[in-house]
Amino acid sequence: MNEKVFFVLIISLIIFSGCISAGQPEPENKKPSIEITPKSFDFGTVPNEKIEKVFFVKNTGKGFLEILGVSTSCGCTKGTINKKLIKSGETAELLVSIDPDLMGEKVVGKIERIVYVKSNDSDNPEIEIELTANILE
Repeated sequence: MNEKVFFVLIISLIIFSGCISAGQPEPENKKPSIEITPKSFDFGTVPNEKIEKVFFVKNTGKGFLEILGVSTSCGCTKGTINKKLIKSGETAELLVSIDPDLMGEKVVGKIERIVYVKSNDSDNPEIEIELTANILE
């Protein structure tokens, strides 16, 4: 009987200590760090059609970088990343597109849009990529 109680106590202690350590923040040397290049982009003067640009999302930290979401300031702008979990030193590609046909009314002239990239980088939890273009008729 005592062996069973001792065994249950040991198992409980192991489980409890695992739960405590799971809630601890990562040590400084194991933190991810996000770097996006380029930081902004000007498409210049473009025809009134869909335009695209690839951005590079690099993990310059030591821990795993997790991309928690990509959103935009307008329904005409989309961002799609090819990896949501980026190992230390690795790079993912973020394809960004602006489609003037999705702007509702016909837009001509200078536009400004923002792409928001959320990650588990505690120093930079959300990065903004600024986009500009001059749309022709």
